[in-house]
Amino acid sequence: MVYILDEGAEFDAPLERIWKYLQSETEHEHKAIKPVSMEMQGDNVAILTLDVSMPDMPTTRHKIKSTYYAPFGFVQEYMEGPMTGTKSFQYYIPRGEKTGVTVVGNFVVAGMDDDMTKRIATGFLDLAFNEDNQNLRKLTVMQ
Repeated sequence: MVYILDEGAEFDAPLERIWKYLQSETEHEHKAIKPVSMEMQGDNVAILTLDVSMPDMPTTRHKIKSTYYAPFGFVQEYMEGPMTGTKSFQYYIPRGEKTGVTVVGNFVVAGMDDDMTKRIATGFLDLAFNEDNQNLRKLTVMQ
């Protein structure tokens, strides 16, 4: 298990727009993260099954429990897949027309040592952030 604190990233959109984006089935798309299923459990908990394609790695399936604490952030708990046992909290810091984002958590990747776990986890976080920020920039231009 590797503790990761990933801070300093900033979305090019205000906090309110981030939440609208996260809740949209049509806007919140990823090339590398494909939804397989989603089951809501109450108002703020979703069980997600996702296929994740990282560069130079095989596609892997993950089952994640996401608990949303709007407008502050969300907790993700990996229930199935190679990252089972991973728990992280992603939270947002409003900065006017931009939004700071920090991820903190304990990450696990089956069969990997701490160094490789950290590289895979931060690579995934970077990939997801970059795709989200690119999508948000496009949506801002379209408005």
